[in-house]
Amino acid sequence: MIATLLVGGETIALRGDLGAGKTCFARGLASGLGCDERQVSSPTFIVLQRYRGARIDLVHVDAYRLSNPEQLRDSGLELGAHDCVSAIEWSERVESELPADTITVSLVAISATDRAITINAPANFIERVGWSMRARPCAICKAPVAFLGETKPFCSKRCRDVDLGRWIDGRYQISRPIEQTDLDED
Repeated sequence: MIATLLVGGETIALRGDLGAGKTCFARGLASGLGCDERQVSSPTFIVLQRYRGARIDLVHVDAYRLSNPEQLRDSGLELGAHDCVSAIEWSERVESELPADTITVSLVAISATDRAITINAPANFIERVGWSMRARPCAICKAPVAFLGETKPFCSKRCRDVDLGRWIDGRYQISRPIEQTDLDED
C-alpha cells in the first residue's frame, strides 16, 4: 500500500536487525512501483542498485558497509530525485545525510514468519495515507466500501456479482480495440 502513495523523490529509511526483513520490504516496495521484484536482492556488496519501474524507479541502497555517512553522498545517489524512490537499508549509518522528510520504516522480527513494522512519516505523507484510506463508494450501489473490504471496490458479494453479470451481458465494453501490446507480458 505504501508504494501506491509514492510519487517520486521520497527517501525511505529501512531499519532493523539482520534478518528483520528490510530486503523483503524493499521487494514489496519494488513490486508496488512496477519493478521486477525478483531482481531485488540485498545490495550489500554493490552498495546501491537501481530497478526500473513501470511507475517509478526504485534505488535500493545498503549502507552497512559504508564507513562514514559522506560515502553515501559520494556514491552518486541523489536523494530526493523525482524520478525515483530511494530505500536505504541500515539507514542509521548515514543518518546525517538523510533528508528531513525521510519516511522511516522500522522492522522487528517477532518470530520466524512475523514482523512488527512501525512507520514514521512526515505530515504530507500521512495526509496521503489518510486520503487513500477514506471510504469510497461502491462501483454498483454507491454504498461506502471498507478500505480493506474483501470485495473492494464493491460493498458486497452481491454488487461484485452484479458487475460480473454486466460484463457477461455485454453492457460494458472496452473503449478501443485490443492490441497485441495489451496482451504481451512485460
